[in-house]
Amino acid sequence: MEEEAKLLREHGLKATPARIDVVRYLSSLGSPITAEELHASLRQSGADLSTVYRTLGHLFRVGIVRKESGPGKECLYSLAKDEVTHLLVCLRCGKKVPLEGCPYHEVNEAIENKTGFHVLDHNTEIYGICPSCLKKEPHEKGTHHH
Repeated sequence: MEEEAKLLREHGLKATPARIDVVRYLSSLGSPITAEELHASLRQSGADLSTVYRTLGHLFRVGIVRKESGPGKECLYSLAKDEVTHLLVCLRCGKKVPLEGCPYHEVNEAIENKTGFHVLDHNTEIYGICPSCLKKEPHEKGTHHH
């Protein structure tokens, strides 16, 4: 509990029980979850769904939590780690493969230099067809959507 409270205070937030619970639960997970799934997991703490959303909003704004879009465009939340992981997502089978390293650091710098907009975070999923799905049905290999 002390570790979560320290993290919250370092980001300028009061260490409320709801915030501590959310940070603790997200840090125990290996993959992002929806606010509804988080609410269901924290139900015994007595926090209602609007409290979970409000807490996630505060944690996202200060950079403790990362928000991304799931395959159905639902919002998924996870604890922000220092190393950004980009995912390759197969549009056929839904398989997700982490892309090592971040190819966007230079792009973020260029955005900052061009616009003056300070990029705090980014999230990228690259959609395509995985090798095993391509073996089964290769005809989509050459199509590109932008």
